[in-house]
Amino acid sequence: MVLVRSDLPPSILQWSNPQSAYFTNIVYLNSPIGVIPITRSWVSIDVQFKQNAFRLIGSHLESGDATIRDLQGGELRTGPANTPQPVIIAMDSNAQAAPMPQDPAYLHFITAGYSDAWLEILPDTAGFTCCQAELDNNPVSQLYQRIDLILTLGNIEAKTIALYGADPSDRTIDGLWPSDHAGVAAWLKLQ
Repeated sequence: MVLVRSDLPPSILQWSNPQSAYFTNIVYLNSPIGVIPITRSWVSIDVQFKQNAFRLIGSHLESGDATIRDLQGGELRTGPANTPQPVIIAMDSNAQAAPMPQDPAYLHFITAGYSDAWLEILPDTAGFTCCQAELDNNPVSQLYQRIDLILTLGNIEAKTIALYGADPSDRTIDGLWPSDHAGVAAWLKLQ
């Protein structure tokens, strides 16, 4: 899902070409009732913001199979990200970018020329985004890896970036974390 502000005039913000699809490469789970496909998908829109055009893509890649995750990343690069416009991808990549970027899905985005907004701004800060306990009730943060990413391709500069829901002060009054993942937000400037 992509949320777009509706309070800005068309001279400042316009969007078009909404698209979404399931990945072709998916995991299949054997169960007592038969084979169940575990689908993952992506969404995209083209944005015109103050005379600057770009494509925004959101996605959630496969978590349990690194080979399928890497193939899904390839589908993004050759599918919705295959555009002459600058590209911004915001995703739960499930591909570890920190502490050690070893996952092929992440590495293939970087070798394809994508910039990791977190590394542009805070290269010496881990920025862990995953994962709190399933019930989100752990008293101490269990975030241990950075898999929620903002990647850019083209003439885009990351200006600031922040995590949300990663600090103990972000917990609810009942002691719950807002989510099992910390949120990532960035201010990006199209050159």
